[in-house]
Amino acid sequence: MPEITAKALNRPPLGLLLPPLLIALSVAFWWRYHPRPELPPMTEQALLRLAADTDFHNLDPTPAPLPWEHYTIAPGDYLTHLWKEQWQLPAATLYRLIETAEHGELLNRLRPGQHLEWRADSDGNLLALRLWENEARGYQWNLDADSIRARPLEKARTSHRVRITGVVQSSLGAALAAQPALAGAAGSVSAQLAELLPLGRQARRGDRFSVLVDVENLEGSERAYSAKLMGFDYQGARLRASAARFDDDRFYKPDGTSLLPSFWRYPYAQNLRYRISSPFNLHRHHPITGRISPHYGTDFAMPVGTAVEAPADGVVRRATRGALAGNYLVLDHGNGYQTRYMHLSKLLVHAGDTVEQGQVIADSGNTGRSTGPHLHYELRLNGRPVNAMEAALPTKGQLANDELTRFRNQYAAYFDFPAPGQGGTEVAGRAH
Repeated sequence: MPEITAKALNRPPLGLLLPPLLIALSVAFWWRYHPRPELPPMTEQALLRLAADTDFHNLDPTPAPLPWEHYTIAPGDYLTHLWKEQWQLPAATLYRLIETAEHGELLNRLRPGQHLEWRADSDGNLLALRLWENEARGYQWNLDADSIRARPLEKARTSHRVRITGVVQSSLGAALAAQPALAGAAGSVSAQLAELLPLGRQARRGDRFSVLVDVENLEGSERAYSAKLMGFDYQGARLRASAARFDDDRFYKPDGTSLLPSFWRYPYAQNLRYRISSPFNLHRHHPITGRISPHYGTDFAMPVGTAVEAPADGVVRRATRGALAGNYLVLDHGNGYQTRYMHLSKLLVHAGDTVEQGQVIADSGNTGRSTGPHLHYELRLNGRPVNAMEAALPTKGQLANDELTRFRNQYAAYFDFPAPGQGGTEVAGRAH
């Protein structure tokens, strides 16, 4: 008979182990797959008790957003010095922006007055940079370890129309500057008026004026960002004039007559045509010096003594002689238009004279540095030379029919319109 060890005597029979094992497995299976009853919702009283036991003052605060730093570029500033020495930003980030970011080259040509804003983390790493090229527009760059994303910035604008009336004490410019509604833009309005009216010579103390201006403001600023003159009524001792801007962006008097008379294309008799010997060309080889020298005018080959006529009404600004231009004239036609005439043989007007369209102002010639008899004729718009043979010129002298009706409807609250045939360039209504 085999020998039974003490260990074997202590082992329980297999039949006794199976029932408890099966019971345990059944309970585990039931617990896993049997749906559990949902806990009852927390009552309002329980929530209030929980809130009363919570110390909200010691909760971790929500991190405050990182602040934006600001700087306005001043004369003599160097961005690399500001970046590294004053702002303590990594130089490598600046080079990365300039060399790889969209529009990053703008950082290489900053101008005094431009504004920079930036945001960096606690370790001094740049997260975002803004450059305001002017008051209204700019760019923002957002940076992370792998990329730089650029987007344009533009401040929202609002516009409104204001009517300002006043009395000239020292000058019209000073009177406009005293108007809060034109803060920041009085100089612009004054300059626009000066292009239309001879205020420097004709304005007098006590003159009354009214201007209609479209003012544009940037979001968050009460200062005028831009101002566009829409109408004026000037009633003075020596100057009385009224006009308003129409759809074609030109000014018309209350009776529909253009403030700026029609402009001829050619400065001589309109039934004649002379050959253009040298056209407007900003890259012309000079026929005498051989160097590339811009030709700001149009040369007409014509016999000495040909009548030169004013292409529009205007005022003679200069009538003199120069070593290169010979005898020459400068006419101011208002609204930014100016014409110049060179190599003349004879001047027929003097500085300060008023001229009318078609008036003979000089005889053509061959004076000064010239290769032969011709008229050198220039047209300038707001001080910039333009091609007189291609420039858009005011050709409409009078509004009529539907245009006149629309013009009158548009400014009915501003002008007291005269009856048909009564003119009416001097009477304007006051505020209604």
